[in-house]
Amino acid sequence: MSNDEVCLYATVFNNANTLEEAIKSVWRPNYTIVITDNYSFDGTWEKLQELRKEYNLLLYRLKSSRGKGRDYSLRRCPDNSKTAHFDLDTRYNENFHKIIEWSPNDKIILAHHLFVARKDVILSKGGWRDLNFGEDYEMNARVGFDYFITVITATNLYKMSRKREKRYVKNKIQYYYRSFRNEVDRIRGIGYNLMK
Repeated sequence: MSNDEVCLYATVFNNANTLEEAIKSVWRPNYTIVITDNYSFDGTWEKLQELRKEYNLLLYRLKSSRGKGRDYSLRRCPDNSKTAHFDLDTRYNENFHKIIEWSPNDKIILAHHLFVARKDVILSKGGWRDLNFGEDYEMNARVGFDYFITVITATNLYKMSRKREKRYVKNKIQYYYRSFRNEVDRIRGIGYNLMK
């Protein structure tokens, strides 16, 4: 594997309506794209199977949180590759690609909706933690970064967070449980303590 190989990785759960637009926005013929599905029940897995050949996707399934799913996907990226995670409910713009192409192999880059680092660097720092919310904040704080680039690289395709969270559950009890878990993970991920 060459040192300039790029691997984009993601985890997904119930994003059948947005995943094609998200994949189309990050796809480049020379990128490897690894996606782990958390056993979606809305047709996401079937849609990914349809898109597999067109976008040369590497697909896996694992019952996981967002952090654990990202870690699973990252570990399936080629060794020595430059990596960036992406979300399948988000549309990425040209800035996303410009930053990836510009970023030096020995540096960690942070921007809006973008964290670029070599696979081995992230794994040497412990990889992604088993968090369902705030996993990216926790990663940025623990691993650190060399450059922070203040540019918008993406737009979330779900405008309202309630609507975004409701697609993950089948009933109100699951919604409230998920909301509670997200708050706990937000505290763990961002590093709040009881005093804050």
